[in-house]
Amino acid sequence: SADQKKYAEVKGVELVYVPVGLEGFVFFVNKENPVDNLTAQQIRQIYAGEITNWKDVGGADRIINPVTRLAGSGSQTAFENFMGDYKIGRKSPLAITGASIGFSFRYYMDGIVENDAVKMLSLNGVYPSAENIKNRTYPVVAEFYAIYRADNENEYVPVLIDWLLSEEGQRLIEETGYVRIK
Repeated sequence: SADQKKYAEVKGVELVYVPVGLEGFVFFVNKENPVDNLTAQQIRQIYAGEITNWKDVGGADRIINPVTRLAGSGSQTAFENFMGDYKIGRKSPLAITGASIGFSFRYYMDGIVENDAVKMLSLNGVYPSAENIKNRTYPVVAEFYAIYRADNENEYVPVLIDWLLSEEGQRLIEETGYVRIK
């Protein structure tokens, strides 16, 4: 709908951004790890090097190995935004012998990886299910957009946008592993 459109100017070209779906940014551990939930603050402290052992967050007495991604990757950029004012700390060289925590977008965990050896964590007590992402009770939700030039006069652009926001379009978004916005 028109009220959801966002406008931005990039190099003199006005772009229209229409949110068409949602995605959750998730944290995951080995399925054998007894920890099922962490707070956003605990995760920031883990990656800052302030919490270094799983026993400090309800797990076993094992070093935490906080795994990051390559600089410039979408998930690493999202993670750096999640960290806010916290700086990513240096991890112990012994961390590789510990139990890992990692992060990604839910789509990759749920739809692509489908790895039975890992589990997604609840964040602040909310599991990153499609329903919790859609109703935005999960704390780290991002919109993704259909983007077009504001001066584009192609009559099919609004038709495509309307279709993406239709029941059929939203079902396709859901079937590809993302979360419907409507």
